[in-house]
Amino acid sequence: MSAQTGNGSAQTLGQAVLKDIITDLRFPDMKDLVEHLHFRPDEGAIWLAEKRMLLLHAEAFGTLREELLETMGTEYTRGLMTRIGYLSGSRDADLAIKTRINGSELDILAAGAQLHSLSGMVRVEPVRIEADQTKGYLYGEFTWTHSLEGDQHVALRGHSHDPICWMEVGYSSGFLTRLMGKRILVRETQCRGAGDEVCRAVARPIEDWDDPEEDLKFFQPRSTDRLTRNPPPEQMDTAEAKQAKAPFGLEFETQDPASLNRPVGNSAAYISVLHKILRVASTNASVLLLGESGVGKTMFAHEVHANSRRAQKPFIEINCAAIPEQLIESELFGVQRGAYSGATEPRPGRFEIADGGTILLDEIGTLSMTAQGKLLRVLQTGELERLGSNKTVKVDVRVIAATNEDLGDAVKHGRFRGDLFYRLNVFPVTIAPLRERKDDLPLLLESCVNKLSRLHGRHIPGITPRALQRVLDYQWPGNIREFENVIERAVILADDGDPIDIRHLSGIEEAEGTPQLGTVSWDQAPVIGIRLPKGEPAAVGAGQQENASHQQLLQLARRTLQRGPIKLPEIEDVYIEEAMKMSEGKVSKAAALLGLSRAQLDYRLKKMAGERLD
Repeated sequence: MSAQTGNGSAQTLGQAVLKDIITDLRFPDMKDLVEHLHFRPDEGAIWLAEKRMLLLHAEAFGTLREELLETMGTEYTRGLMTRIGYLSGSRDADLAIKTRINGSELDILAAGAQLHSLSGMVRVEPVRIEADQTKGYLYGEFTWTHSLEGDQHVALRGHSHDPICWMEVGYSSGFLTRLMGKRILVRETQCRGAGDEVCRAVARPIEDWDDPEEDLKFFQPRSTDRLTRNPPPEQMDTAEAKQAKAPFGLEFETQDPASLNRPVGNSAAYISVLHKILRVASTNASVLLLGESGVGKTMFAHEVHANSRRAQKPFIEINCAAIPEQLIESELFGVQRGAYSGATEPRPGRFEIADGGTILLDEIGTLSMTAQGKLLRVLQTGELERLGSNKTVKVDVRVIAATNEDLGDAVKHGRFRGDLFYRLNVFPVTIAPLRERKDDLPLLLESCVNKLSRLHGRHIPGITPRALQRVLDYQWPGNIREFENVIERAVILADDGDPIDIRHLSGIEEAEGTPQLGTVSWDQAPVIGIRLPKGEPAAVGAGQQENASHQQLLQLARRTLQRGPIKLPEIEDVYIEEAMKMSEGKVSKAAALLGLSRAQLDYRLKKMAGERLD
């Protein structure tokens, strides 16, 4: 089965198969998902697995949405609702995989619809689903009924001209993007809020839509996300007008592959940084970018410049750590003829070249004290002197500094001038490491694969489920720099036309305690309407050592069951108690023994304590 990419309908299928798809497609029982929902009124908390949830009055949600529409406008509200939904869907995808780790791909996919229903947002019914993750292919049709967002919109505003189930669109897109390892866009083709009898949604990869930018622009904040009464483009400065026509995060789609060096993401940490970047970009304030090596500080510096009023002026980048100490002053501030032996011609420094624009001083903590003093003067007065000259040169340059060092600590130890630190620290922005931005990985993966495939002349259609899980489980100590290197090797190692598999991901090891996706039989797939390659498992075990461990567990289970009936929760409790004893009450250490995260074990301990009190 395959889907056309231009008009929203699938290609003609055999009548018998089509009949099976329409009449027999149904989701599995959701009891396994409901079991993860726990109400703890004594703690003032509701839990879905280890994630805390919120019970909110529908009318209160509707009022909040209405107030946003009235004060911030439709564009802003739609973007905010879409992004909230996207993050929720991405989180629920992790729970779906863990809960139905040994089920079929349809079972895991169905969990998204069922978890969305469980939250009280909407009832999802499948119409048609076709998927092949290894080739990056997905086509899905769904009907949405009892949409909370749609009902509240109609009650407060009446029918709209356009579809308005924005949070549902974001949720479905986030869930499927996480599941497929590439960007999936869900679009409402019919909406009850727009006067249709029922809401109908279609899911596809973004490249299979004719005009995805019309929807994708709402998945990331933009500089034009302001109050309703924005000035028209002709009254904006050049940078703002450019942003109004080409929303942030989409402009690179049509650029040359060599220029695809823009930050990508949808995680809460990424959105938070992006909001700060867009807030400060239109000012002239100095920006200090903080974060570990390789997190993408340079890319965010480019975004500050691209969204500023200086966007058409030079952007000069200099790595202070890469230039010898005796040359750093001449590089920054220029050289007068005869300043030293070999200086036969006057040469402007980077600050003069960047006049009117922006300069990025990367690894600024490595500057000598002399260079720091001259830099401080430029920041204070806008004036500099070339090396060997006493003539003052006026410059208008915005400074963006970046470092992975704690400059406050460097000031205390006398390695950095305090007065310069306070000048640079006007607007600090800390960029989270990649291990704290796991929601960004599917988008980063797709962006890297597309860019590198074009760079190396390869065609890599997708990634296998087990390889995707390895990418998501790895901690990425080298951050985006390491991520890009690993994916580039994978693109080179993979055969043209084949997906990236685990064997191509050299350099990253399997995370300790990571659950492995079980082997799935795809023979049932055509009956329930999901297109998958027969005979190929979603993932395999981690090798002979893991199989031996599995056999030992089977023998232990057999001996236990032979003694009489048991209760599964009691077995889990016993293992947790023993792990806590062995780790002397240290939750993190016990979690490592059990192959759990600290948050997962902490949740189970609280659950055990609550059950004993009951």
